[in-house]
Amino acid sequence: MGMLSRPRRDPPLGEPAGASGTALAVAMVVALFLTESLVQILLPVGLEASGAGSGLVIGVLLALAQGAGVVMSPPAALRADRHGRGGVLFAGGLVLAGCAAGLAAATSFSSAWIWVLPLLGYGLARGSVVTTTLAVVARSGDRYRTQGLNGAAQRLSAAVAATLSVVLLAHLGTRGAAGPGLWLVVLSALAFALLARRVRGRADRDDPAVLTGTAGARGGYAASLRMLRREPALQASSLINLNLNTVVLLGNSFYPIALDVPAERLPGLVLTLLLCRDLTSVAAGPFFGRVVSRIGLRGAVTVSGVCAVAGLAAVGLAGNGFAGVAAGAVLHGLAGATGIGATNLLATAGSSAGGTGLRLAATNYLNGVGMLVLPVVFGALLDVSGPGGVFLAGACVSAAMLAGVLALTPAASPVRAR
Repeated sequence: MGMLSRPRRDPPLGEPAGASGTALAVAMVVALFLTESLVQILLPVGLEASGAGSGLVIGVLLALAQGAGVVMSPPAALRADRHGRGGVLFAGGLVLAGCAAGLAAATSFSSAWIWVLPLLGYGLARGSVVTTTLAVVARSGDRYRTQGLNGAAQRLSAAVAATLSVVLLAHLGTRGAAGPGLWLVVLSALAFALLARRVRGRADRDDPAVLTGTAGARGGYAASLRMLRREPALQASSLINLNLNTVVLLGNSFYPIALDVPAERLPGLVLTLLLCRDLTSVAAGPFFGRVVSRIGLRGAVTVSGVCAVAGLAAVGLAGNGFAGVAAGAVLHGLAGATGIGATNLLATAGSSAGGTGLRLAATNYLNGVGMLVLPVVFGALLDVSGPGGVFLAGACVSAAMLAGVLALTPAASPVRAR
């Protein structure tokens, strides 16, 4: 706790964070989403090696890691908005590291159910840490530029995770890759915790005036649900967030185990899909502000949603064809580059009601429920219809979410193109 008692040289709460604040926020995003992407890629591989015999079981355990965080996100966000995000993120990073160590140890056992406890802890901590980190991003630097860099940083992390995972799979095989890969998760989570100790000033906490009427854990739930119910912008942000996570989930977690190709071709095809997707986002992300200035936020939302639907359909229809896989990957990259910034701007730029983190937490209810349900549904579909059916079903789900976003965004868009 000595970290919280150190004297600080913080800028005033109303003063925007400078370039150093933006650099810190982006570095935190890289470390956190490297952790996230490695877990998404390696978890199904490790579960299969531990004896998970069906897509349904893998889906249930994956849902635990991805969806359980909705329970902790609102109270953690409220505490972070009030008392400082750095301390919450430091503690959360340590919890993620500890749970990742538990997952790495679980690879030594032959039962997939050994994974349940560390997965539950990881999932609970993950929701709080992701929401609070995105609040730091939203309060750092120019919001258009920082959100573009945020999207690029998230996908850069995913590209690095994909490369590391495929190298491990190629050299150690499916039975040996998960353990060393999950120890890399421990290291990235610890790096994130150390970076979080440096969060200061405006990025660290909100003006107390916007937090009136909220107190304690119940206050966090009540206030965030009230904001979600009243504000179409938060509802639209929720759907975009779930849509993007659906695309990433299918690419990271289901493509490696769904491809029916010889083992020697699998690493190359998986790496092709994930790198094409993520490097497209890295290249396009810094131009997010220019895109919004030309076509507006609703236009950016439309581009993101259409690319998500088309990319999933392309992969579902292509089978093992390289051209279709590459086209789907590029479309997914464009979806991420435009959608990540759009969802965070919708959540944080429209109103001063509630703290930044609490507003982002309000958008996580739908995403949390979706990430509990969709992995199970997709896992069951994998058993029934194979990979083509999984990706085509994902395209249908994505199209429905896009329709909802477009219905909500015109009346709710809080952003004017500059």
